[in-house]
Amino acid sequence: MVGILAKVMSGVGTERGDGTAALSEPVVTPALSMSHRLPMVVGMAAIDGLGIESGNGIVGGERSDEELAAGLFTAAVDSLALLDAVDQIRLAGRFERRLESVRLLAAAKVGGTDTKRTRAAMTDPSRSSRSQQRDARRAATVAANDGLAAEVAAGTLSGDAVDALARAADNAGSIPADLIAAAAGLPADQTNRMVGNYLADQATRAEVNERYAQQRTARRARRYRTTDTSGGVELAGIAIEGPDAVIDRLWNQLCAEADRAYRAAGGRDRPVGEHTSWPHRLFDAAIGIFDGKAKTGHGKRPAVVVTVPLHGQGVAYQAGTGPIGDDLIADYAAQADLFALITDLDRQPLWLGRARRHGSSAQFLALVIRDRGCVLCGAAPQRCEAHHLMPWEAPGRGATDLANLALLCGGCHRRLHQANQTLYWRPVETGGRIWLTRSATQAEAPPPRPVQRE
Repeated sequence: MVGILAKVMSGVGTERGDGTAALSEPVVTPALSMSHRLPMVVGMAAIDGLGIESGNGIVGGERSDEELAAGLFTAAVDSLALLDAVDQIRLAGRFERRLESVRLLAAAKVGGTDTKRTRAAMTDPSRSSRSQQRDARRAATVAANDGLAAEVAAGTLSGDAVDALARAADNAGSIPADLIAAAAGLPADQTNRMVGNYLADQATRAEVNERYAQQRTARRARRYRTTDTSGGVELAGIAIEGPDAVIDRLWNQLCAEADRAYRAAGGRDRPVGEHTSWPHRLFDAAIGIFDGKAKTGHGKRPAVVVTVPLHGQGVAYQAGTGPIGDDLIADYAAQADLFALITDLDRQPLWLGRARRHGSSAQFLALVIRDRGCVLCGAAPQRCEAHHLMPWEAPGRGATDLANLALLCGGCHRRLHQANQTLYWRPVETGGRIWLTRSATQAEAPPPRPVQRE
């Protein structure tokens, strides 16, 4: 452990033959660079935390390995004070990810797949029981998958990614190796989206029909009262519970109406503080829908998109939800206007070049079928817009072609432009594609909007 301290102190003093650090004589300089100040602060803080006498550099007293490690950790954390706020946030995030990795691997070693045993070893009173139980479940997932443990140790999978992958585990807790490999290094949202698509593709028709029947039998609506924690105001509420596809359709309609109100009020060309809050817009949208005053939908865009295989025992898929049962398809057929598109997408007249800026209804439908929702966060297609990979107004003069378009929800769309980033995709072994972001080149950067958002 003292050898570690010597490494921390490198550049400040010299390492003795016995592995201890001997401080060099102090040098007074007008201003030291960060590369010089950081090792000095870390080293001196470590000395203070480990009980080293600064006068002669000799370790004073016996300290346990835990105390030594705690001293070094405290020194590293304290060194963040030398950085500006943005760098502090970035580096603190790296610390958190590394500590999370260590905690999960240690918990997996302690309890294996026994969550009760792992949970019993977690005694940190500063963390809630819920968060510790979550870590115990994550540790069990890691213990059951050697490939997952290796990626967690390498820092390529976070705890959130482990949660997403756990959804694909079989009854024995095993996760497909190709899915773990595909998730390594991906953002957590992309991992969650990839696993969702994987599970949808693996679902059987019988499983989907049984789940829908069970959920429909348990459907209900109820009225309740609650207290707004922000202001202590008692509120009345209505809860509607039922099959995933039905609730998703209602919720997506609600979100689409709230987004429409946001765009009608100025959208991205208006500062954040001048907009009604998202919860308020959702409430107003719900009242509008119940009262029949809402202007729901996106023009000719469909409210529900369902793809149905023409052959075999394949499962129907509702965009924004996932696999759906035969009974629900029958309900849609009886209640809705249907549009059939039975052909290969490559044969459709969807490539409009620069003849028009905004994608056609056919293009939007093709994007819904291909992307299934926001390519970054997975939001339902009803909340999405067609984003140009090469912007229309950019020097590169992006075309309105399907290959140059991707679905993004309003939030991800705004953040992408605010950060001056663009999208790109790569195929994954499990099928489909994963979308990632990178900094936009000069040719890909559109001109700034008149009003910058906060």
